[in-house]
This record gives sequence, structure tokens and C-alpha cells, in this order.
Amino acid sequence: MPVWRVDKPFSYSVPETLADLAPGNLVRVRFGGRSVRGIVISVAPECPRLPLEPVLGAVVGPPLAPPPLLQLIRWTTRRYAAPPGRTLRRVVPPRVRVEPLPPCAISGGPPGERLPTYKGGDGLIAAIERGLTGTWALRWRSGEDRAAAIGELVAAAGRAGGAALVCVPEVRYGSSVLEGLHGHFPELARVDSAMGAGDRSRSWLRLASGHALGGGGRAAVLAPTPSLRLIVLDEEHHRTYKEDRSPAYDSRRVAVERARLQEAVCVLASSCPSVEVGAQALWGRIGSAAPSREASRAARPIIELLGRPEGGALATDLHHRINDTLRRGARVALLTTSRGYARTIWCAMCRRSLRCPRCEAGVASQQGRAEVACPRCGWSASAPAACPSCGADDFRLLGAGSERLAEQVRLSFPRAAVARIDPDVIEEPRDALAADIYVTTWIGTKAAIRPPVELVGVLDADALIRRPHWRAAESAYQALSEMAEWAGPASEGGRLVIQCSEPGHHALQGVARADYGYFLERELPGRAELLYPPYRELIKATASGPARSELLDAVGETCRRAGALVLGPIPSAPNRGREAREALELLVKCADAGEVAAELRGILASVPSGSRLGVDVDPR
Repeated sequence: MPVWRVDKPFSYSVPETLADLAPGNLVRVRFGGRSVRGIVISVAPECPRLPLEPVLGAVVGPPLAPPPLLQLIRWTTRRYAAPPGRTLRRVVPPRVRVEPLPPCAISGGPPGERLPTYKGGDGLIAAIERGLTGTWALRWRSGEDRAAAIGELVAAAGRAGGAALVCVPEVRYGSSVLEGLHGHFPELARVDSAMGAGDRSRSWLRLASGHALGGGGRAAVLAPTPSLRLIVLDEEHHRTYKEDRSPAYDSRRVAVERARLQEAVCVLASSCPSVEVGAQALWGRIGSAAPSREASRAARPIIELLGRPEGGALATDLHHRINDTLRRGARVALLTTSRGYARTIWCAMCRRSLRCPRCEAGVASQQGRAEVACPRCGWSASAPAACPSCGADDFRLLGAGSERLAEQVRLSFPRAAVARIDPDVIEEPRDALAADIYVTTWIGTKAAIRPPVELVGVLDADALIRRPHWRAAESAYQALSEMAEWAGPASEGGRLVIQCSEPGHHALQGVARADYGYFLERELPGRAELLYPPYRELIKATASGPARSELLDAVGETCRRAGALVLGPIPSAPNRGREAREALELLVKCADAGEVAAELRGILASVPSGSRLGVDVDPR
């Protein structure tokens, strides 16, 4: 039962016909006058004296949550402050009465020729083959065939007689890693949301039966793999590894804990690791495998940092680079950080910008200037005819969005075919592939859908590094590194042009130098001074409704008693697509977020009707 009032296990008697029940089995029991599903947590040899309701029935088959996974569920429930039922639901497939395929072991795989070229790569392979346990940071070389490299790790797990799980950050647009891995290992059992409910359930049950290789999105970290030897999270820095719904777990932390419980190896792989993972590797607390600095630089494009133009979207040098690229018959991608026609609408009379009536964020112009929309909460309306502050009708549009940029590019390069990809207009993939210039926001940079290009232009890197968030520099470094990978190596004509007004920023310099260590060493001191990860763990508490102040007062007092630093409360932005409810939020900085979150369970279980309280551990 995924509710707080059911926050403990319940006892039932086991009929003789179900004498083979084991922890992790799915059963049906009577609860509250109705028949519900449950998972067996433990089986006692003797029945207590109190009369118990009998188990009504059980799903025949292997346990969906064998004991190591049950321990992981308890850990996840405690750390992420969730009712046990909500976490247990994550290990039950959509359908349980399907016939799974027979399990099989890992066999074959790509030749082991990639990872041995990495510094520390041989040690990682040896750790898997020898049955050692621990966490490793694996930093990819730009342009690496990640499916083949992960295949080498999987093959090592197979040689050790164990099983492997591979998680990828996003499957909505397909996954080149999972598809490539399937080419090396046809036995790969996929459990991601891109599969139909029946196929996903068959794969889930097949893994529970002892199948040795599974893959999927963030939920695959909870797949029932009894003999786990290896768990890989590719592109571990990606924010989609953080679950939005309760339990709002971080797949990275869950994977590390699962590897510890099952004495396996956890590999956190990324071309630009998160600061937390990079710091742990730098400090020697986890294993590390990375390409040499020379190999990293050889795989990078030519990278230029240009000043932002005074007028227009394209600097003169970038305009020349586009012309040169088009003359060679190559393609160009231009990235803007905002959608719509303009980022800001400004009144020339009173000099005030138009604001969202729900959350007070500045609104953007879009849909041919006929609409305004809030990029924070999703509110939209027809564009006003007059300024709501002074009544004037003289507006200025500042900051080109993707719609306006595409318009300007078509005027500047009339002979070029221009395709625009953003949340408002999704071109057919064949149209984008046929275009000479590809104008996009971040949605069009996904590796699964982006076309091959030779020149990538980032028009406003300032919007990345100046974002009001403590991860702004990290996110900027990661995003620009991905754009460098998209452009391809300089030996093949690849070039990345970044327009900015602060070229000395350590995130931009780290990208330009192709030096992750340069970025990390300059990012950590600021994190240490302000007590952000990896120096402290975070909890964000959000409350709404009539009792919001009282709820946050209780949360804050509980956290302070546990030795945490509490910041706030401050107004919280409304959720996208939902009316504002005057929500407030606290930010908690502590040494052990799991211990502090466990102290908040009593408050979460007693929230008054009409109010809401959310506790987000490890917020991104």
C-alpha cells in the first residue's frame, strides 16, 4: 500500500499449499476488507499465537525481490523518505502472469581492445573478473563507441560467471547504447519504458529467473538480478537518473548501494562526470579509468570562444565559419538556450519586462509573436496589446529564441535549407537530416536524433554559466562538452564555436582545453566554501496549503536538531502546468541526508488534510 498510514510490515499465515513461499515472492492477501497484492519480506518458522489471516494466493515463479534487493528497498525507502509500498511497487512488473523466456548466461562480446587503452582500464576489467567489489568512475574519450566499450565490461562479468545490468539516462528517443549492446549480446533483456508492458514484464521475470544481462532506463537499477557482478550507469551525470515521483531516488546512489550489498562492481561512466563522482575519483575514494590527456585532445574539435555580437545573433567570425562550412557541403548546427521568438519582452516606456502572473518569472514571446509563455511554470496566453504596468504599446523583444533565430538564419543564408527543432516545432527527422543548417534548443541535441554536422555554434553560453543554480558551471561544462562531441574531431573537420562574454570562466576554459581536471579543480573550492556536494548532502522540503508554514517549521527544527544547516523558507515556483499554491521550500545541508530524512518520516505521516509536504533527498 503506497501510503504513509501503512508504514510497517503485516503478518499472515502460510497455508500448506504455499509452503515454498520465500522472501521476495508476490502474494495476494486480504487487507482492509479487500484483496490486495503484497511482497513477502520474511518467512518465520513458527506462527505466533495470535490468529492470522491466511495468504490467499501467490504468483508462481522466482522471487521478484530476492533478499539483497529487499535490503536495497529498505535502504531506498529510508534514505528517500517514502512509504515502503511505493518502493516495493518499483520491483513489480506491469504484468506478472506472462510466460518469460528461459534465462541464459552472458556469452561472446566485442574484442577487448578499447578499455585497455584507458589509464586504469585494465584494473577495472580485472576487478570485475576477480570478483572484487567497489565503485569506479569511467570517463569516456570523446567519440568513443560506448556500446562496444560497455560490452567489454559485460563480457568480463560473463567470464566471472555473473550477471550485469546496464542503465542509460533516456530511452524516449531510443538508445544507441542499448541497441549497440544488443548487437553484441542478442540475449540482452530490456526493461525500459520504450518496450511494451508485456515484453517488459517478460524481461523482468526472466531476470528474476537468473538471466544474466538486462538493460534499461533508471528503473533498471532495481531489476531482480540475483547473481549481479556488474552494474553500469552510462552518462551518469544526466539529470534523468533522478526520479521525479516518490520515492524520488537517485539511481547513482542506489546503484552504488546495490553493488555494495551484492558484492559487485558499480561503474559510473560519463564523458563529463558529475562533480561528486569526479571528486571521489580525484580523492582516491573510488576507482578511476580515463583516457590520457593526449587522447582526449586528439578526439576533440577545434574550439573557439568568441565575444557576443552587439547586434544580431551571429558574430562576424561565426558567420564566416558557417559560410565556409556550407561551401564544403557540410552541415551546421546552431544552438540557442531559449525557445520561442524572444527570451524577454520589455516595455520601452516604463522599462519593465512582462512577468508571469503565477510565478513572477519573465515571460518569453513565441508562436510568431502571437503568444507569451513562462519558461518556468508553463503558463501561456495571447500577447498583450499594451503594457500592464503603464498602458504603452511599444515593446522591445530581447534575446533571440529558436523561432527568431531560424528566421534570421533564413535571411542571412537564403540558399541554405534550414530546419528548426524545439519543443514548439518538431520537424520530421528526414527533414532535419536533409537540412544544411539545423537550428535547435537542447531538445534537438539528443544523440539519438541529432544529425551529423561539422560545425556547432552555441550562441549564448552566458545563459548557461549565469543560471541561478549551484550546478550552473557543472551543467555548462557538461552541455558544451556534449556539443564538442557532436561536432566531431578536428581531424575530420569538426569545429565548436562558443559565443560568450566571459571566456575566462573555468567551465568554458575546461571545454576549450579539453581538460576535465582543469574544470574540476576550479569548481571544488566554491562548493567547499558554500557547503554544496560533494562536501555536504542536500534535502529540499516543499510545503503548500494552509499548514505550509507549520510543516516547514517542524522540518527545519528536526533538521537543526540533527546538526544540519537549514536555509529558508523561500517561495517555491509552481509546478509546470499546475496553478500556484503559494508553496514554500527549505534547503537543508547535512553530512548524511539519509539519517536526517529518516527523522522526517513522522512529519510526513501526519500532514493535515488540504496541505502537502514533499521531501526531496539529493535534489538535482
